[in-house]
Amino acid sequence: MENPAAGPQPPLAAHPGRAAAAACPRPSPPSAPTVSHRPPLDSVVNHRPPPTMNLPDEHAPLRPVVISGLAAPQSPTTHPPPRSPAQASSCTPECDENLKPAVGMAFDNMEEVEEFYKAYAHNVEFSVRIGQKRTVDNVVVWRRFLCGKSGFRRNNEEEPKKELNGEKKGDEKKRTHARKITRCGCEAMITVKRMKDGKYAVSYFHEEHTHEFVTPRKQHLIKSNRQVSDKAKDTLFTCHAASIGTAGAFRLLRVGEGGFEFVGCTKRDLQNYHRDMRSTFKDSDAQMFIDNLRKRQEIKPGFFFEYVLDDKNRLTHVFWADACCRKNYALFGEMVSFDSTYSTNQYSMIFCPFTGINHHMASVFYGAALIVNETIESYKWVFQTFLKAMDGAAPRLIVTDEDQSMKIAIEDVMHNTVHRLCMWHIMRKLPEKVGPPLREDEHFYSPINSCVWGSENPTEFEAKWSSMISEFGLEDNTWFSRRYELRESWIPAYFRAVFLGEILRTTSRSESANSFFNHFIGYKHALVEFWIRIGTALEEQCQNELKADHECLNSMPPLITSWEIEKHASLFFTHAVFSSFQKEVRASRDHCLIENISQEGDVRTTIIGGARSFKSREVQFNTTSKSAHCSCMLFETRGIPCRHIIMVLRGAKMSELPSHFILDRWKKTVNRRVVYDSSGNLLEENERLPPIVLVDKMSSRHILVVLCLIKLKFIHQLMSAQRGDAKELRDTYTRVGIKIRMGKQRKLRMERRIKT
Repeated sequence: MENPAAGPQPPLAAHPGRAAAAACPRPSPPSAPTVSHRPPLDSVVNHRPPPTMNLPDEHAPLRPVVISGLAAPQSPTTHPPPRSPAQASSCTPECDENLKPAVGMAFDNMEEVEEFYKAYAHNVEFSVRIGQKRTVDNVVVWRRFLCGKSGFRRNNEEEPKKELNGEKKGDEKKRTHARKITRCGCEAMITVKRMKDGKYAVSYFHEEHTHEFVTPRKQHLIKSNRQVSDKAKDTLFTCHAASIGTAGAFRLLRVGEGGFEFVGCTKRDLQNYHRDMRSTFKDSDAQMFIDNLRKRQEIKPGFFFEYVLDDKNRLTHVFWADACCRKNYALFGEMVSFDSTYSTNQYSMIFCPFTGINHHMASVFYGAALIVNETIESYKWVFQTFLKAMDGAAPRLIVTDEDQSMKIAIEDVMHNTVHRLCMWHIMRKLPEKVGPPLREDEHFYSPINSCVWGSENPTEFEAKWSSMISEFGLEDNTWFSRRYELRESWIPAYFRAVFLGEILRTTSRSESANSFFNHFIGYKHALVEFWIRIGTALEEQCQNELKADHECLNSMPPLITSWEIEKHASLFFTHAVFSSFQKEVRASRDHCLIENISQEGDVRTTIIGGARSFKSREVQFNTTSKSAHCSCMLFETRGIPCRHIIMVLRGAKMSELPSHFILDRWKKTVNRRVVYDSSGNLLEENERLPPIVLVDKMSSRHILVVLCLIKLKFIHQLMSAQRGDAKELRDTYTRVGIKIRMGKQRKLRMERRIKT
């Protein structure tokens, strides 16, 4: 929809019948729009409206009262404040006569009047404010256009006090930022009235001002000259989709346009526009979010979502996973990370993503939920819905943060799934739990990391833990005591036989995932904004995977040895996995020594030591099946052959890596597999959806906001629409809308704010 107020002012043209005047001494303004032919001045002045219009007497010129050489409106009750020295005399603007209003000028509509007077104000360099109007049968028959400094602000003591819950609010809750006084009683204005032929004529023009005009350098700061253009709106939404704030969007506009004066608005104008956009969605945010999910499911059958409403029609739970997420889970879903530490929007709903590790050892998204509280029932619903989306296939391992409600829900829903705690969430709390002395002690972190990460069995861990606790005097630390009680849930030494696939290898991946989600979520975002941001972020994640796939299929990594077994592995493993494999190859070549070999039947046992005080390992190799097992259990936990197995395979003069050592999940071609869900829907990477779905007119306006799938400018098209259309959309959602149940923390903050 077009908005005549949006974008730069159209070019102005001189009025018909007037000769071109000399150049105005002030900077050249935009020209006024070409208006229709004006009747002779006398005919307009002598014209009287028909009696049925009942025009008020206010259309007549005000009779000024002279006070110290100034003209002020008569008012028995208003007492203007004393004027400053700059206001001590009237100012008559200098302007080209072709741009100056005159009594009798005719215009086709009220919009032309406004554009013309704003063009005049732009030349003279003052701001315009829309004044009173009078309507008859919903038709404007009379209106004033005023100087921005007209009138006076109401005194503070005369302001009506707002009420909240029946209690008056006065001085105890003042505005945080008091608005500056800008009005000084200026009388400059034009008055227009409607004529018989439907056009509008200027019936009164007061030219003199009671203040100084803006200098040319500040001309772009005049309020009536400022507006958020279509380009600024597009830039704003594009930046928000990329998680760049309003201030960053304004800086980009300023650089792109070549200066502040060419942007067309201020940073505050852009922020206010974003605020108004949010208010448009305020009463329909949840309904629009759910309609968005429903529309995606209609277009792409592989898209899955479910939601729950309470008895007041408020959204309490929602889960979604697209076809790409479900395919990723089918390929890489042996282990899942579930994190509920993100509070993501205005309503304090908790964002709970399911993530894992793909064939490039990078984080991959399986689906997500939004919930309003962290109760056992909420988590049970999330896990049950997740399994429903994944056709009942539960993961072998799930890693979560430390939450008792979550633990109970997992035990009730995923009976055969191994539950472990996220080491990153535990270890990042370490500095705050030990206090300042140990926090600054560089010698403290080395023993604890060795204890947590370096222990290979429970006995070794318990010995190291006891020694560390005694050395640093942590016997009375309740947090360490509680972590020791939970040791079987987070210390790798207790589940070395469980396939982890790098999900617990280091904290860097957890930090990366945490940064990834925190980059595009925030407590101020509406659900529609949240959906736009997460969609953009996941598109970036998919693009990174496509790039890695392309590199794997069109390039080969450099080899570090002449071993055939290394070359063979490079043909199957992705570059990221092969890099980890090469580290084991290098260690096998440089640091491993065979200490003893014995054989019993088909099983050959090899003891391998190290040149640099590495622990000795025992490798059992079946000479018939070519299978091998090492006591370090690297292959069982990470799915990558260890240096000890590589040395044994080379000793057996094998030029190829046995197939059972090349897991499908680490292969370059794993995502070429065709995956269907239980309904027969092909689960494939998402295709770009069409920007507009061909439906009825009202739904088209609806979808411009609801889908937000490709072009974020659709939102600003709604914001730029006529007020009636926007109001119609809001009213429609208000009638049928799903509301949002406010999160508990948000509700408590609101209650505290009301009490204080």
